[in-house]
Amino acid sequence: MAIAIVGILAGMGWSAIQPEVDRFRMLKAARMLHSDLQSLRAMAIATNRETRIVFTVADDALDPADVQVGEWLLQAGDRSNASVEWDTLPIDDGTSGSEGERSLSPGGADETPHVSLARWPTLVGPGTDNADAIVFSPRGWVANPAKDFADGYVALRIVNKRALGRGAVEEVTLRVSRGGLTRLEVGASTTLPATDVGTGEASSQ
Repeated sequence: MAIAIVGILAGMGWSAIQPEVDRFRMLKAARMLHSDLQSLRAMAIATNRETRIVFTVADDALDPADVQVGEWLLQAGDRSNASVEWDTLPIDDGTSGSEGERSLSPGGADETPHVSLARWPTLVGPGTDNADAIVFSPRGWVANPAKDFADGYVALRIVNKRALGRGAVEEVTLRVSRGGLTRLEVGASTTLPATDVGTGEASSQ
């Protein structure tokens, strides 16, 4: 009887904290993407060569019944402009490590249950062979053409799929400005400390 009661209480406790765990995972994935964007911008400035983030796999359906999906690559170009070759991080060390490979998907290095990268907006990228990529110039600016900034920024979304199953919308939107700065915006039902939020080009902060 005592064991049964403990089991019931434990189950009730998990039900209460599960939404918070899912929210934490979503925020963690969003912060990772935010950090990746900042790091690539800083690397472009420090090394005088282009860098880019290439989005490779998105969760198009965002079906709560399906597993999470989301993958991207962090790469450095061979030139300060119009790079023709790209190395996935780490660069110039002769290894083929996965430092620049991100995967929220099952079995991925950054597996994040029930948290997906939503389909990103159309990104044609600068020049050729830069589709689905955000490219940073050595000046720290985003080199993508104006048509990639439909509303003045590129919006990327990290979504809590289990919340969708409950009929709630919990997601973090990362808005990347042409100046290369990234701002995190959270859904109404999600909280994020102000100290963790980057400022965008149009921000007054």
